[in-house]
Amino acid sequence: MQLPVVSAPSPDTPELSSTDRLEVQRVLDLALGIGAAQLACGVGAVDVMSTMRGVMEVYGVRRCQVDVTYDRITVSYRAWVGADPLTAMHRVQSRSLDYTRLQALDRLIQRIADGAVDRSEANVELDQIVRAPHPYPRWVATAALAAVGAGMAVLLGGGVIVALVAAVSTAAIDRIGRLLNRHGVLLFFQQIVGAAVATSVTVLLTAVNLVGDTNPSLVAAASIVVLLSGTAVVGAVQDTLTGYYLTAVARGVEIALFSVGLLVGVTIALQIALAIGLNVGLTPDISAPGVLSVPVRVAAGGVVAASVALACYAPLRGIVAAGVAGAGGSAVLLLLSYAGFGLVSSSFVAATLIGLAGAILSRRFSLPPLIVAMAGIIPLVPGLTTYRGFVSLVTDDVVGGLSSLSAALATALALGAGVLCGQFLSDPVRRRMGRIQRRYFSQGMAGIRDR
Repeated sequence: MQLPVVSAPSPDTPELSSTDRLEVQRVLDLALGIGAAQLACGVGAVDVMSTMRGVMEVYGVRRCQVDVTYDRITVSYRAWVGADPLTAMHRVQSRSLDYTRLQALDRLIQRIADGAVDRSEANVELDQIVRAPHPYPRWVATAALAAVGAGMAVLLGGGVIVALVAAVSTAAIDRIGRLLNRHGVLLFFQQIVGAAVATSVTVLLTAVNLVGDTNPSLVAAASIVVLLSGTAVVGAVQDTLTGYYLTAVARGVEIALFSVGLLVGVTIALQIALAIGLNVGLTPDISAPGVLSVPVRVAAGGVVAASVALACYAPLRGIVAAGVAGAGGSAVLLLLSYAGFGLVSSSFVAATLIGLAGAILSRRFSLPPLIVAMAGIIPLVPGLTTYRGFVSLVTDDVVGGLSSLSAALATALALGAGVLCGQFLSDPVRRRMGRIQRRYFSQGMAGIRDR
């Protein structure tokens, strides 16, 4: 049903009939459902707002006010100034990184923008998307996370034994977290337990000298990357740069809280080791990569990105695209590091190329760029720098600890900003977009965009 929209609001405009008011309410509910599903999948506030306004305009509801915060979306419509408003609100109570669901949402949104589906059909399809189960069994996600841990250990310079231990440790952390989640344990405490398990494994490897000359701290660093992989750094940076400061602060607080949980877990494990007399003289450092080791680490970066996409239930084409982006970003980061560039600047350049590749691959594979970008930057997450800061703080090297954590924070921000920069640089054809896409175009990490 297409509503009779008046292009210029006027006090002389008659009140909407009860039928039209009901249809407006249904359009608002559809837009709210789509926006809430996007927000739950980690989409930035600006893309959620742009998508919702575009969807409502397609169905004839214009001049709506949309307010998006971290866990709540509100939309209000008035036929003219002084008329009774129609307002609807939805609270996002849970989040789940299901990239298959995000792709299905993206496909639905594009069809709506093209006028290929009416409002009632869109509602039915949205309900099916939201209620659909994950496409893979949970053990597949656990195996994928184990591959992430092993790949990160190799990417950081570890050998076969370190990679295998990191894989087993990461899989154990995931299953323990799953068990705690079933019992209603908050995610903050799950982070503590996960960091404690990873650090305990590192301490044990140090005590028995199982890995020889290889740094056992790589196991903890790899596990920390996995524990941090669900944080929406790109979304937080995007919200900051686009003026959604309240949402950006909320995302930042979540990231900071989970990082504190990791610090507490590392502290507990190291203090227990000291109490029982184990040697905890950990050296969370890594040498600069040599040229000959770059191909192996590039392949590991591709494996990490593809495995993250699989763990987040991405479709096969998304897994392939993420792997390509992750390998390319890892190659750039390693080569720039070998050439003497700093970690922050190297990360920004690599993330920019990942954002650019994500936009290009998303058009070819019909994927939201967010899928490729979020998985592609995981190999670049400063897990070792973060772990170095934690260990320094625990061993009373406050200056060194704060320095490392500041470097990790700067690197994370550079990754988020680089992805958005690459996405922006990928759009030389904005003028070819349709009217609604032009009007409500954002950086296009998800939702209505050119294809």
